[in-house]
Amino acid sequence: MSYALIDNASLTAVQRAMGDVVVRTPDTVNGDIAALESFVQAILFYDDLVCLDNYKEEHREEREARFHFVRFIDPKNFKLEGVEDKAAREAANIRPEIRGGEFVNEDFRELLHQLKMNMVCTWDLRSSVYYLTMKMLGQPNTEEYAKYSELSAAIFNELADAGDTRGRWSTGVELYSSAGKRHTLAEMVNAAKEANRGLGGTTRALEMFIASLNWLSYKTIYYSLLARTLHADTFLHPIRHAYQLHWMKKSGAYGHDFTEKLVGTLQEDIKGSVSAIVDEGRTAAVAFDVPVFSAYLVQQAGDVRGVVDAALELKRTSDFEEIRGMLREIRNAFDEDGLKEANRAIQKWKRELEKASGHLRQAYGVETAQGISVSKIARVYNAVATVAELPNVPEVDTQLPWPDFLRWRRDSGFTNIYKDIAQELTSVDRLGGLRDLLAAGFEIDEEHYLPPKTEDPRFRQIASDWKLPM
Repeated sequence: MSYALIDNASLTAVQRAMGDVVVRTPDTVNGDIAALESFVQAILFYDDLVCLDNYKEEHREEREARFHFVRFIDPKNFKLEGVEDKAAREAANIRPEIRGGEFVNEDFRELLHQLKMNMVCTWDLRSSVYYLTMKMLGQPNTEEYAKYSELSAAIFNELADAGDTRGRWSTGVELYSSAGKRHTLAEMVNAAKEANRGLGGTTRALEMFIASLNWLSYKTIYYSLLARTLHADTFLHPIRHAYQLHWMKKSGAYGHDFTEKLVGTLQEDIKGSVSAIVDEGRTAAVAFDVPVFSAYLVQQAGDVRGVVDAALELKRTSDFEEIRGMLREIRNAFDEDGLKEANRAIQKWKRELEKASGHLRQAYGVETAQGISVSKIARVYNAVATVAELPNVPEVDTQLPWPDFLRWRRDSGFTNIYKDIAQELTSVDRLGGLRDLLAAGFEIDEEHYLPPKTEDPRFRQIASDWKLPM
């Protein structure tokens, strides 16, 4: 059996797509459609879906009924609090720092770079006080601006998840000028009180962005460690996968060159169906092209609200039983015989996967003006020995009453599925009319929508009466 560990953020994104949860900005739509596609792929390519039963008490029964096919487990029943504590301690080591208008601490800098978010912070005047304001470095009404708005919305949605799962977050950040001068909290509080054109601290929007990044990093680390404990496969909201790739590289699970090769493979328009990526002695991966199933299913169902039920029905067909079987065999070869045999297994089943995924594209492919829309699914297999540098996970008592569906071998590895969220967001719009069908279920409260601020790159270092570079 293969298991996908789904985070509650993904389930909330699916509910937003179905119109069950109102959203405050249209910028969240494409990110949630990408999350819906990931969820559909989890349904199709995994035997079972698992989620933590830690949602808001008043909405838990409703959520479990809505996703009746997902297996919800209570972390308290299986003494998983230790994993949460480990993740919290690991996340506490992340120290947000903005210097000269940009995030310079490794974690957030690398995430924003990976997402290709060109952002800058400047001191903007408001009520006779300069407040540090987050902006997009570019022009409104451009494709880059639209992507920035969507990625920002996906990150801000982390705060909604924090509230839904009773989380906590921090807005703390170290601020330095480009010359290295540190702006202390005491100085900024005093400047805000005096209202005499001093530097008064950060805007509420920037504080919330920092809080969202902190929550995103904590939950990503938590689910990564939890997956290792449960020996399940992580299948997180796409924005969290972007951070997970950075964190796994930072933690020593993957070599730097391996992650570059993997991300490059996921971003390329590969003509073949399958590519094998091998980093000898560390990790094996298999990636293959698949149709954008949510687009195919909404076309068949005629309504986005029918996509999930249609996916559950499609899951039972022989096509998907065959592919799940092949992926299961590759996984078993890795778990039982190690990396070398897993690499051989990938090569052995390469042609079969190529044939099967080619059949999927032919049978379920969606024609657009740009041709047949495809997504990419990548399964990364790494031995326990290769993740030795990760924070130690508390030992799990095998005598605990684990659910039958989560029985696992003590020596098995775990898998991550990666998608490039920036690439995914731009591809959603290329679906044309089908994208409109997928977006038709959203309930948007546009009265509270505030478009992101921008900064023309030509004027980034130029001071004025109402703006000061950092």
